[in-house]
Amino acid sequence: MTNLKKIKNPLLYAGLGLAIFSQEAYAQKPGAIADQMQITWKVKEGENIRKNPVSTIVLKNKGKNAIQLNDWSLWFNFIRSIDAGKVDKRFAIDHRNGDLFQVGFKKNNFLLKPQDTVHIDFTTTGLVNYTDGPIGLYLKNNTTGVATDISDYSAIKIAPQTEAEKINYFAYKYEQNKLVKGIDAQRIIPLPSTISINSNEKFNLNTGTKLYVASEFANEAAFLTDFLSTYSGIKLSASSRPQGGIEIVKASSLKPESYRLTIGAQGVKIEASDHAGAFYAIQSLKSLINHQQWNKTTKSIALPYSNIEDSPRYGYRGFMLDAARNFHSKAEVLRILDLMAAYKLNKFHFHFIDDEGWRLEIPSLPELTAVGANRSANFDDGTAIQSAYGSGATAKSRQFYTVADYIEILKYAQARHIDVIPEVETPGHARAAIKAMRARFAHYSKLGDKQKAEEFLLDDADDSSIYNSAQNWNDNVMNPALPSTYHFLSKVVDEIKAIHDQAGVPLKMIDLGGDETPSGVWEKSPKILAFMKDNNIANVLDVWPYYIEKINALVQEKGLTMSGWEEMGMHNKGKGMVVNADLGKSGIQLNVWNNLPGQGQEDLAYRLANAGYKVVYTSAANNYLDMAWDRDFADPGHSWVGTVNLNKTYSFSPENFFINLRKDDTGKDLKPEAYSNKEELTAEGKKNLLGIKGALWAEKISTDQRLEEMIFPRLIAIADRAWAPEQAWEKGNVFDEATYRTSYTSFIKKLGEDELKKLDISNGGYSYRIPKIGIKKENNQLLINTDYPGFNVYYTDNGSVPTLKSKIVNDTIPFQPGKKYLFKVFDAKGRSGDVISY
Repeated sequence: MTNLKKIKNPLLYAGLGLAIFSQEAYAQKPGAIADQMQITWKVKEGENIRKNPVSTIVLKNKGKNAIQLNDWSLWFNFIRSIDAGKVDKRFAIDHRNGDLFQVGFKKNNFLLKPQDTVHIDFTTTGLVNYTDGPIGLYLKNNTTGVATDISDYSAIKIAPQTEAEKINYFAYKYEQNKLVKGIDAQRIIPLPSTISINSNEKFNLNTGTKLYVASEFANEAAFLTDFLSTYSGIKLSASSRPQGGIEIVKASSLKPESYRLTIGAQGVKIEASDHAGAFYAIQSLKSLINHQQWNKTTKSIALPYSNIEDSPRYGYRGFMLDAARNFHSKAEVLRILDLMAAYKLNKFHFHFIDDEGWRLEIPSLPELTAVGANRSANFDDGTAIQSAYGSGATAKSRQFYTVADYIEILKYAQARHIDVIPEVETPGHARAAIKAMRARFAHYSKLGDKQKAEEFLLDDADDSSIYNSAQNWNDNVMNPALPSTYHFLSKVVDEIKAIHDQAGVPLKMIDLGGDETPSGVWEKSPKILAFMKDNNIANVLDVWPYYIEKINALVQEKGLTMSGWEEMGMHNKGKGMVVNADLGKSGIQLNVWNNLPGQGQEDLAYRLANAGYKVVYTSAANNYLDMAWDRDFADPGHSWVGTVNLNKTYSFSPENFFINLRKDDTGKDLKPEAYSNKEELTAEGKKNLLGIKGALWAEKISTDQRLEEMIFPRLIAIADRAWAPEQAWEKGNVFDEATYRTSYTSFIKKLGEDELKKLDISNGGYSYRIPKIGIKKENNQLLINTDYPGFNVYYTDNGSVPTLKSKIVNDTIPFQPGKKYLFKVFDAKGRSGDVISY
C-alpha cells in the first residue's frame, strides 16, 4: 500500500489530554484528474449474473488533457469477492480489508487520452442487482497519497436478459400481485383484536366538538389535538367534564397497552388503563380516518359507529436500525420513530456501533467518534478508519450522535411509548472501537504513559490468528483475555446508562451484539493462550461461553438486562454452533434471525425459546428490510436471504413458521426436511417468545430516501403481524392458501388505497417504495397490476417515456405486436418508479 500524505495535527489534545479530531484536516478538494474521469460499471452482455459473471468498470477521460494512469490507483467498495487471477494483466485488483478494493495500473506509460476509454473486466461471485456493484470510488495519487472522490459514476441498472426471461418475470409478478376479488379493505392497521363497524351511521367530528381528558392522559390527548390541527381544519373544544364529543378516560380493568374505542351517537369514547393504551387508541382513530380527510379544508369528519376492543398479540414489537454501516441523521431517526408509533411498534433497537463506524458520543472516550466515526482514504496513520460502503475518500463531518442528540431521541421515543435499546457490538463487529482504542494507545505511548495507553486496549498486538469475518474483515474482534476489554465495556455501558438518566429515560436493557465471531479467531493470540492456561480452558472454542457469561454478569451487576444475537445462547463444541442450555435461565434475551429455508436452522428460534431463553423472533427470511424486494436487477438491496417482498413479510407466522414453508426464493420446492421433523414451540417456549422485530442493515443504504424506500411499506406489515391476533391461516399443520389470500388482500387494500396516501402527507411526506408492475399477455391484451393497489400506471406505445400526461392503464390495454410499450407508476405527489418496457 502506498505511503499516505500525513495529516497536519491529526490529534489535538487539551484539558484531560484526550484526542479531538478536526474535520477540516480530512478535507480534500477534488483534483482535476478526478474531475476529468467518468466511470461506469455494468455486467457484460451475455453473462449469467448468478454464476460468477464478468463485469466491467469503464473509465473515460472526458477532459482535454491526457491522464497518466500509472500515477494513480482506483479504490472502491464492493461487497462481492473478485477473482484476482482473472483480471486483465494491465491491471491488478487487490482486496485490502472489509469491502475495500484497490485497482493498480501495471502497464508502462498507461496514458488515457482525451475522450478515450479503458475497460477493466473482472470476475465476481454471483450478482443479484445493481446495488451489488462498486460504490464510493476514489482516485489516490501513488506519490503524494492525496485521494479525491469520483463524482461522475453510475452503475447500469439493466442486466443481460433475453426477451423470454423478461416476459416470464413480468408474468410471475402479475400472479404475485393478484388479489382476491370482492374483499373489503381492513379498516385499521394494525388489525384490532375485535372490531365491529356500522358504516350506515356516523358521528360528525368538527370544530367545537368537546374533548374531555382524564388528567393522566393529557400528554396522549395532545397527540390527537396536534394531529387534527396539523392535518385538518378541526379545532376541538376542551371540556372539564364528560359530556359527549370525545372522552379519554381510565378503565383499570383493561390490560397494559390495551384500549376500548367506541364511536356512537354521543361521540368517541376511549378507555385505557395506561398511557400506552390511550395512545394506541388515538392511532387507531387516525387509521380509521380516510386519507382524503387529512387536509386543512376538512371541517367535519364523519366517523362510522364502531366498537373496538384491542390488545397487542406481543409485548415486543420492534424495529432495528443500523446507523453504523451508513450514518443516518437524528432528524431521520425521529421521522422513523413517528411512523413506528403510528403503527404501534414499541421497541427501537438502535444499532449504532459496528466494524464500519462508532456513532455515539462517549464523553470520556472521545477517540471512539474522533477515529471510529471518520472514514477516510487517509486511514493508514490511524487517525481514521478505512472507507466502507460508499463513504468515499473524504471523511464527512460529525457522522455520530452527540449526547444531546441521543437525549433528544430518547425523550422523543419515550413520549411515543417506544423503548430505545442501544447496541454495542462485541466481541466481533468491533473494528471501529478496536482501531479507536489503538489510536489512543499510540498517543499515550508517545507520552510515555503506559497505564493510560493500555487502559482500554481491545486487541492483542501479537495475535497472529487468521480469520475472515462475514464482511471480510481480518481484524475486527475484541480479545476476551484482556482485562481492558471488560474495563472498556463497563465504561461504555456506564456512560450510556448515565445519558439515559440525564434524559429521564432510565436504561433497562443493553444489547452487546455477540454475532458472527468468525472461525479461527483467538487461536494464535499469546494473551488468549495464557488466559486459557490460567482458567483451565482446553479448547479455544470454550472461550466463547466464558466471555458471554462474563459480560452478562457485568451487565446484570449494573441492574440491566443483556440482550444479543442468537449466538449468545449457543456454543460450538467442534461441530458447529448448538444451543447452550446451560445459559437458558441466565436472563439473556436473544434476537434470533437465522431461519433461512433449506439451510438447517429453520427451528432455531423455537429451540432457543424451549431451552429457556427469552426470544425476539427477528426472522431474516421475512423481516430483513435491507433485502431486495424482487428478482429484478433494478431492485436495490441484499440477496443472501433471498427476496423479501410484502407478501413474504405478511406471511410470517411467528409460532408456526413451517406452515407455509414449502418453496425457496426461486419458487422451487424445498426438501421436506426444511419443514418436517423440526422442533416446535413447547408451551413453555411459547411463553418465552416475546415478540417479533424487523431489521435493516445499512451497507447499501446511504441516503434517507433509500432508507425510507426499504423500510416502508414492509415495516407496516411487520407491525400488523406483531399486534394483530393470530390468524386462522396460521393455525394447524395445513396451510389454507385461500384464507391467507383473503386476509392479505384485506390488508394490502387498506395499505395501498389509504395508509400509503397518508405517508404522502405525514411529516412532509415519506419516500416509501413505489410499487412495480406485473404484466401478463392474454390474446391481444396486456393485463396490468401493481404490487399494491391505489396507484396509477401510465403508458405509451410509441417508445416515449410516460409522463402524467400519458394514457392511464385501466387493468388492461390492447396489445399490438411490433409496438414498444413503456410503463411508469406514479404516486399522488408525482414521484415515479422505473420505466418498464415490454
